[in-house]
Order: sequence, then C-alpha cells, then structure tokens
Amino acid sequence: MQFNSKPRIIAVAVTSLFLLGLATVAKADSTDDLLKKLHDKGILNDQEYDDFNSTRDTEQAQSASAKQAANKGKIKIGSFIDNATIYGDIRVRYEHRDGEDLVVPVSNTENRDRGRYKITLGIKTEATNFFYTDLALAMGQRGRSDNSTFGAANIPGGQGTIIGSNNKEVVYVKRAVLGWHGLDWLTVEAGRVANPLYTTEMVWDKDLNLEGLTEQLNYTVGNAELFGNFGQSLYSGDALNFNNGAADTPSAFLFAWQGGAKYKISDELSAKAAVTLYTYTHDSNAVSGGAVSANRVFSPGIGNGAIAAAGSGANLGAINGLMPLEIPFELNYKASSQYTVSGFGDYVKNLDGSDRQKAACNAGLVGNYNAAARTAVCNGGTDDNAWLLGAGLKYAQGKEAAAGDWQARIWWQSVGVYALDPNTVDSDFMDSRLNMEGVVFKAQYNVEDNVFLNVAAGHASRKNKNLSATSTAGNDMNLNLDNFNIYQMDLTYKF
Repeated sequence: MQFNSKPRIIAVAVTSLFLLGLATVAKADSTDDLLKKLHDKGILNDQEYDDFNSTRDTEQAQSASAKQAANKGKIKIGSFIDNATIYGDIRVRYEHRDGEDLVVPVSNTENRDRGRYKITLGIKTEATNFFYTDLALAMGQRGRSDNSTFGAANIPGGQGTIIGSNNKEVVYVKRAVLGWHGLDWLTVEAGRVANPLYTTEMVWDKDLNLEGLTEQLNYTVGNAELFGNFGQSLYSGDALNFNNGAADTPSAFLFAWQGGAKYKISDELSAKAAVTLYTYTHDSNAVSGGAVSANRVFSPGIGNGAIAAAGSGANLGAINGLMPLEIPFELNYKASSQYTVSGFGDYVKNLDGSDRQKAACNAGLVGNYNAAARTAVCNGGTDDNAWLLGAGLKYAQGKEAAAGDWQARIWWQSVGVYALDPNTVDSDFMDSRLNMEGVVFKAQYNVEDNVFLNVAAGHASRKNKNLSATSTAGNDMNLNLDNFNIYQMDLTYKF
C-alpha cells in the first residue's frame, strides 16, 4: 500500500516536528526506539530514517560542544549560592622612619629605610537564605601589619641575607566571617571579622580584626541614619581551669558598645558622631605573648635610657584599668558636585585611668621598679585623655572611584600614657606608642579607577618626658623615642 504524495508529506512533517520537540526532553534510547518503530511501520522510509538519525546526532554533538564552551573557565559554585565575588589588592611601599632619644649627655638616633609589599586575596559569597561569608588571606604575623619587607629573610648559619634567597612569606587568615542579614536593620557576624566600629586610627589600627561576634544595627528616621555597633571579641585565651592545684588561665574579652547617628542638616551639609564604651574582662591581668599572665599591671617605664627596660618595671601590654569612652565625630560640606570639605575628630577618656596609674605606682612600691622609675611613675600624674582634630578635602567625579579623583587629610593627635589600649593603636604614625603627640598628613591620587598612589608623612614627639614612649611588641623603632618621623609612598592595585 502506498501513500499519496500530499498526505505523506504532512505525515512526515508532523512526525518531524514531534521528534524534534521530543529530542529536547527524551533520552537518546527512547528516541531511537520511536524512530525504529516509525520505520518498521513504513511511516519513514530508509532514507528518511537515516536522515533523522544523522540530524539528531549532529544536534546533540553541537549542543554538547556549546555547553562545554560556555562552561570553560568558569568557577562552579553550589546552586544555593546567589553570587561569589573575588577581591583583593597588591601594594608596594617605600618607607623611611627616623627617631631620636635625647639621653644626656649624648643623644641616640635611629634611621630605617625599607621597601615593603602587601597582598590581600579574598572571596565573598551570598546565599539564598540571608547568610553570607567573607574569607580573606593576607601576610603578616603580628596582625597589626599586613606588610612584608623586601630582603628581610635571614639565611641559616648566620650568613645574613642573600639576594634571591628570601623565604616565601607565610599567608595567614585575615578574615573568616559567617554573616547573616535576614533583617533590613540588623547584620550579625561571627568568626574573625572586620572591625565594625566607627573610629579613628588614633584608637584602632586599620589592620586589626575582632575574633568573636559583632552586631550592626542601622535604622533611618527622617533625616537621621541611626546606627549601633557591638562587639564581643576574645582578647586572649583560651581558658584553662584545673582541679589539681595548677594555676588557672582565664580568657580576656573585649566588649565594645557603640551608638551613633549620621544627620543630613541640608543638601550640602551632614554630620556624624558616635559614643563608644570599651570594657574588658579579667582586666587585672596582663597580655603577654598572646596569653594572660596573672598579677601583672601596666607600667610605662621611665623617660631616659633604652625603651622601658625590665629593670624600670615596665609592663607594656597589660589591660588592667581600661574603660575608654570614645567620641568620634565629623562634619562634611559638599562645596560643589565634585568637592567635599570635611572636619573630623576623636576624643577619648579612660574612665578607669586613675586606677591604671595607681596600679602602676603600687607595683613600684613593692619593689618591681628601681628608684628612678618609681618616682617617675608615681609622680607622673593621671594622663588618661586622648584627642584628635583634623580637616580634609576630597575631589570625586562620582560615587565610584575613578581616575583623576584625589583626597587629602591632615590632623593633630595627642595620646596620654593611660588613655588607650596599647595593643590596638596605629602601628605607623606613632610607631604603636602611647605618650606621643604630633601631626599626620595623608593624600591619595587615583592613577586609574583601581590604581591608587598614596603619600603620607608624620611627626611626633614624646608627650610626658618623664615617662617612656610606651610601646608593645608592635613597634618598629628600638629607641625610647623623644622625636619620631615617618614618610611613606604607596602604589596599590585593587581587583
């Protein structure tokens, strides 16, 4: 039996459309079975059967090739991840530091020049369930600096440094954050998290992170943007408790409580301020080598001689007698669509400053100080205030950084010896020290949208000449500084 031409053409066309549609959803073996049945029943002749098979095989090969090309070079992530962002920067720096210790009859001086570099690499992810992560790696062993110095590796056996032989720098975890922002006004983070506080470099080194929990609140009321930042950070640990008479080692925690607001006074003028209180647990102990050492208190040491030697009763990292109350603030005026003029400042009062000074004096009375140190500390007064005041000018062509943008800031700061936590202050412009005051200038020019040239300079001198320029192990100068200068030039590439 033969089909006439027209019905046969219709049947073949309908069958073709059916098969082409079916090919997108059916498995290969099902399609093969259907084609064979149509061929066996005479609906498809031999040529048509071969043509359909050939066309299907070609389309499948092309589809597989297209998928392979589309996936080439892509990073695969779980289906529950909304997006992932890789970020980081590479920075190179030239730095000069110099200082002097005005010891009678001959002053000591120290100069230090070095090239440095910094690398940060991170990845952020966001999930469909309001959770997100931030993992960042960087160099730097002490946490207060991510810099590495050119040519700083020593060769075993006392051979010094040989060019090209430097050890590869160790990479550390800078941040390991698990965050949640299920509410518009609340963000919670846990792990090794970026410092959420609105603050200044006088109080917090920018390279420092918190370890524990943080909560960030934001709420808008009219022209005011209210915010709160809270941190519960493990300061030193871990806790060790014994029942066999061995000495227990408690953990020390730092708690930060901050509330503030940004207020839009007019279209051109805005203000921002906050009040922050810092409290410590087990603050009668001292931080030493990352652990808590019992029965030790902060002592700045004396003003003459080498940096606060043990013979003068110095204990530079202790956190006893610290309850700083910080008030940072700023005022910004948009002079035009591109220029912004700002004034800013910070004031800190250590509410337990008198206890800190008395503890240092009492430690000397039981024989921990030599006579000169005892006199200097006990008669040195309670210098428990710190303040900063500065101005800035910014040129920006838009909200995003662009080539040709620039900004400059200058400020004066003065830090009392009992005012701040010595373990958190900036490691650059006061050389990680308390009992210093001076001026800092910083400027930035955007060479490209993501390439920045920075220059900075600072000068500081010792505030109370009878006490040492107190520093923890983070300092880069060896002298008990009376005067200090620093100059830096950076080139940073961000991605």
